Amino acid sequence: MNIGFLDFPGHLNDLHSLIPGNAIPLSTLINDHTLLPYYRPYITPERYNNVTKDMIFGNGQSIYMKMGLAASSVKQLYYLRYCPACIEEDRIKYGAAYWHRYHQITGVNVCSVHNCYLQTSHVSYAQRRNKHEFVMLESVLNSRSHRFDYSENDLELLIAQQSEALLKMNYQAINAVAIRKVYFGRMSQMGLLTAKGHIRFQDLLPKFESLCGAIYLKEQGCSIDKNSQYTWLHKMLRKPRHGVHPLRHILLQLYLGIEVKEILQEKYVSAELPFGEGPWPCLNRGSEHFEERTIPTARITRDYESGNPVGTFSCGCGFVYSRRGPDIKNEDLYRIGRIKHFGPKWTEKLIELNDNKNLGLRERARQLGVDAGTVKRQTNLLKPGKKVEVREISKLDKVYSLKIHNNKKIVTNIRVRVDWRKRDEFLAEEVSRVATEIKKSGKIKVSRNEIGRILKCSTMIRTKLDKLPLTKEKLKEVTYKE
Repeated sequence: MNIGFLDFPGHLNDLHSLIPGNAIPLSTLINDHTLLPYYRPYITPERYNNVTKDMIFGNGQSIYMKMGLAASSVKQLYYLRYCPACIEEDRIKYGAAYWHRYHQITGVNVCSVHNCYLQTSHVSYAQRRNKHEFVMLESVLNSRSHRFDYSENDLELLIAQQSEALLKMNYQAINAVAIRKVYFGRMSQMGLLTAKGHIRFQDLLPKFESLCGAIYLKEQGCSIDKNSQYTWLHKMLRKPRHGVHPLRHILLQLYLGIEVKEILQEKYVSAELPFGEGPWPCLNRGSEHFEERTIPTARITRDYESGNPVGTFSCGCGFVYSRRGPDIKNEDLYRIGRIKHFGPKWTEKLIELNDNKNLGLRERARQLGVDAGTVKRQTNLLKPGKKVEVREISKLDKVYSLKIHNNKKIVTNIRVRVDWRKRDEFLAEEVSRVATEIKKSGKIKVSRNEIGRILKCSTMIRTKLDKLPLTKEKLKEVTYKE
């Protein structure tokens, strides 16, 4: 045993050639008898290949630096460790106890099988003299008594189990950008991202420290300064530039409720932003590009009551929809919360279906992706003298058209005359709804300014109230005197 380089022993080709009949392949020596598989998911394939070459043909002295982990402050072990319960099982099964690889992993304090605290031997993990000395565990145990101290800390057992899983499964490399997106997707689900996708570190840091424990983090060289903006968590979650020790990934994954195998199986939505990365699909069932990704940008706001992000998606065909986030499953990409504008394509499809006397109301609604009541309302608006329903009260009604110029699609907005009567009716209902929601929250008083802010029509209320008599009366009815 090469005590000086236990993690990444060198000269493995020489060792391989000395084994009678070359009975143990080089791949087995590396994958089953070193700690390299523990680090493999978090280093690039290129680095992994360079490290394996150095272990096979070199001396392994600079491997830690080659993996980009030299600057890590994670503390390394000083002495080899063993599990008292494993000793008894090894003796029964093999006739002698042996050093277990995963007992030597940084951050692992208990045996993943027995949940028993690991005992420290007097054998130096990185002794400088006799570095090629073969030290059997049995020779260390002869004069020592064994203590069986069992952990009552669930986190310690989880760290041990996840560390051993990394070691034994020999996972392929996980792209640093991809795993960061998975972390962001999970943080979004936990409410740790702003509407624009920025991390709420003021919430993350204390919660993370509370889970792991300040003492444990300090012992492992992973302390968190909650008042700093340059902790290892900040650096790890920003755009990846340096190697990150697997222990730090494990700690963050345990906090986020993620396992490496689930990342590789793409179980989690990989989203830096609450609704993933664009372009987004148009969900207009009246268009020929239904479910095609034709929407390049999304407008993200925050729900007033819940604080959850709300995404608004506008297609060039005039169809505009929104939904509350964050997206949790990949199927959420095709979910509509509310239709804000139907657009001319959808209306044309409505007219076409209405002309087909063989189709019932429910079938028309199914084909249009709405309920029967919506079909009735929108059909009623098509009658002579009716105007298109106002949905986004903070803007003038718009008709969207698509033009081709120099082989590029250009969406142009044509303003049309506003139906103030219809807008007044709609806005009066919205004022009543919002006032009721504010009262239920009990957080702030119902005021004209607050209603205008939520409905995003403060300017309209201030300058156009003479054109909105129903809204004016409703505001008087629901608000306090200012």
